Amino acid sequence: MSLPRRLITTADDFGVSLEVNRGVETAHREGILRFASLMAKGPAFEDAVRIARANPGLGVGLHLELCPDKPELWGLKFYFQRSLRAFIEGQIRAQLDRVLELGLRPTHVDGHFNIHVHPVVFPILARAARAAGIARIRLPGGEVEAGVSYAWSQGRWADAAASLGLGGVFGALRRQLTRQAEGLRVPERTFGLLRSGMMGTDYLLWLIDRLPPGTTEVYFHPSADPASAVTDRPTPTHRTVTELRTLMSPRVKEALARAGVLLVKPEESGD
Repeated sequence: MSLPRRLITTADDFGVSLEVNRGVETAHREGILRFASLMAKGPAFEDAVRIARANPGLGVGLHLELCPDKPELWGLKFYFQRSLRAFIEGQIRAQLDRVLELGLRPTHVDGHFNIHVHPVVFPILARAARAAGIARIRLPGGEVEAGVSYAWSQGRWADAAASLGLGGVFGALRRQLTRQAEGLRVPERTFGLLRSGMMGTDYLLWLIDRLPPGTTEVYFHPSADPASAVTDRPTPTHRTVTELRTLMSPRVKEALARAGVLLVKPEESGD
């Protein structure tokens, strides 16, 4: 008997701006969004907390922030400057505490720029998540075949090659780090990395038709800013009304129902 196909839908950057917060709330109330990753240091954090409290059906996790930009340079620092280990531990504790102190019970943890899968950061975050009773952690991976196939079908050869390279790096990280996630739930595959900021309706429909049995997470960056729409390239922040429209698309809802894909709810995220 095959496993059911289950889908976790997550919005990243919750709390970074009022436009993103509006996008998260709208996508949850009117669309298929069930989870959001909250930036404890975000400028619109208090507004995001208000929205979370008003929408108890929205599962809220921590979107760890360790660098404002240039994650590749920060990643090198984390490797070679051992003095930064105390900074990492302190930031994880402080950001988790800020969420917990406001009465929110995080359903999951992940990271801005996916910095949480840095080999120095991940074991520290995993330990903190277990200690806080958090059920799930994100490990991007499993998207290469779909991402390359989609880019190829669109005649975007450079995008297909880039997907192979980026997907290969994060796939190797996933294999390296999975054992350190012991005691936490890691979805069998996580999509969103290879088309970050470009998760349009057509791509999500492509994924739905190809979802294997088991649990898949797909993450988005929705925004209610009407000026943020994209066509063939993401915005600098990857936050876009295009991804909000994807989450609200009737075609997506119909495809999920037709394929028998079950949307995971917050109370089920630790199953």
